[in-house]
Amino acid sequence: MTSTQQIKTAAASSAAFYADMDIPTAVYTKLEDTASRIHELGRRTTEQTFELGDHLAQVAAILPEGTFNRWVDIRCNLKARSARNYMAVFRNLGFCRDELVDLSVGSTVLFHLSSATEDQIAEAIAFANEAGRLKVADVKTIMASTHEDEDDGKRNDQFSVGGLTGLKALIALKSRDGLKVFIDDIVAICRAIEEALSQKRVIKEALAKEVQDLSRVARLELTNLALFVETETELRCNARAMTFPKSSEWARVHDILYKLGGVEQWPKSGGMRDWLQLEVLPVLLWVVSKERKPKWPLERPTAAVASERAEISDLSEGAPDGVAEGAEPTATRAQINIVPPLAVEIDASDVIDVNASEDVDPPTAVMA
Repeated sequence: MTSTQQIKTAAASSAAFYADMDIPTAVYTKLEDTASRIHELGRRTTEQTFELGDHLAQVAAILPEGTFNRWVDIRCNLKARSARNYMAVFRNLGFCRDELVDLSVGSTVLFHLSSATEDQIAEAIAFANEAGRLKVADVKTIMASTHEDEDDGKRNDQFSVGGLTGLKALIALKSRDGLKVFIDDIVAICRAIEEALSQKRVIKEALAKEVQDLSRVARLELTNLALFVETETELRCNARAMTFPKSSEWARVHDILYKLGGVEQWPKSGGMRDWLQLEVLPVLLWVVSKERKPKWPLERPTAAVASERAEISDLSEGAPDGVAEGAEPTATRAQINIVPPLAVEIDASDVIDVNASEDVDPPTAVMA
């Protein structure tokens, strides 16, 4: 529950905000009433996600241009990006609101679905009715499959070209589309964590449903994109993916994704918020940073951390290919099977030059 001091601080900030904007009393009253309703919602159920988007859309319509981001931060304790996601859900999914509410679709899934076409939304709802639930990976698969069906002939041609030219084209395709899928997965994990942290208490079970499968797949995607293959002997047998240097930042990323992929490795409930807020989220945001050389958000690894990382690496190497650690092999294979393919066809002009130094922007998952 919000403390008396927090209420006083928010009231003082909002009063200064309204004074600066010279907002009329009638509008001031409506904005404050809306802020109170938003705080009461809690943003937990599918219905409340739509209601929150509705309230925010009303506020955006009456606030002076350029002031919405500041208002939601001061009065609602919401990031502007999150606010836009909620409004996109309300505006773009309103026509099927009742069906999505009946299916209890989570807010993170709704954020992704809000950027889909009506046909893709209908397909997602049909899938959810049959499977009993809808996950981010399901939405991404449905959205990606549309492009695959349209460009199937062209894709087959790409996999038929031989020689170094054909091989380089396949490598470029993997670098381009695999990177986009990996970044999209990391962004989805960050959003789910931000949503969990916005609640009064972090619910491990609810967060695990959102990020566990995605984290397992993202770790495999990272390995597939960034690491070479090594052999254990001169006979070149027992091939496996190499590991990141134990003292490197990317090894820390790999470790965090590994831990996120198995809820049994998470801290106890009392330590969840600090772990997510001070370690996991900063590192994952470092991964998708738009800066050319983003600053590492944590302290440099110590010998103890390096030792722990070595143990994790040994466990990881002992798992069969395609099987996530800490999970039953059969169940894990079934989960991974629904992840979208790495190759989603895009015009040749969009191919990423792997030797270029330009920054890669994370894909926008939702519409503003």
